[in-house]
Amino acid sequence: MPAMMAPVAMAEPAPAAFEALTTVKDRELPELSGLAASRRWPGIYWAHNDSGDGPRLFAFNRRGQVIARVEVEGADAMDWEDIALYERDGRSWLAVGDIGDNLAFRNTATIYLMPEPELDASRVEPARRIDFRYPDGPRDAEGLAVDAEGGHILVMEKGAPRVGFYRLPLDPGPGVQTAERLATVQLPVPGKLPPAAPLAAPRGRVSVTAMDLSRDGLRLAMISYSRLFCFDRLPGESWAETLARPPRVWPLPKQRGLEAMAIEADGLSVVVAPEGIPTPVLRARRILAPLAP
Repeated sequence: MPAMMAPVAMAEPAPAAFEALTTVKDRELPELSGLAASRRWPGIYWAHNDSGDGPRLFAFNRRGQVIARVEVEGADAMDWEDIALYERDGRSWLAVGDIGDNLAFRNTATIYLMPEPELDASRVEPARRIDFRYPDGPRDAEGLAVDAEGGHILVMEKGAPRVGFYRLPLDPGPGVQTAERLATVQLPVPGKLPPAAPLAAPRGRVSVTAMDLSRDGLRLAMISYSRLFCFDRLPGESWAETLARPPRVWPLPKQRGLEAMAIEADGLSVVVAPEGIPTPVLRARRILAPLAP
């Protein structure tokens, strides 16, 4: 049976030290929804738009310059919501989640797995397309991460009184897969929403808009429109056990529509970005560092 975390009343946490990293002004990237920090090329970030764009990836640098535009061949882009970078068999890979479903009408969602493109590439072919359904009906999801060591893809439902946490095999068999619901989580709810919180985040509800897993698999971070959360995992611990404990929490800078986040290669620093042009990209250095005993 999936684990369940009881609702948590949240005291106002200490502010996080976010600083301006860069600003992206490219008109082809107006709704930045997914973000992944490259480990092959420090200072390079992979991104994609929300729904309304085609199946393509963008790479930008810390000067805010888009240096690569890559078409994902043969892919659909109904509602791309998140991207995750992971390493396997000595190679760097990207997972892209076509998992958005605002009206809860999709019978299946899709995840594309592909090698991390070269920076001079214009096209990339997915190595795998994984179509899947949820065991409890259609879900709107915007959080995606890959637990490469465990061999699983992790998906977090966007917003509900209790949020579903699911996993899929990274190497599934043929046909449409059924995700496994591992946990039911209610994230700490702020007593008062900031003025910048959109209407999609009513009181008593946390909308998870992005998720990422650190390189060592020990820190699972996610954002809502106003908060950063981190679940700290002990070595060898199951995800159900990890998610049964309250996360660490920090307020995010007041930006409208914070939809993208990534953990950097050091496993401790976090970058976040909202939708819109220009797009400010903000970073908190080593914010996920373990607490001193």
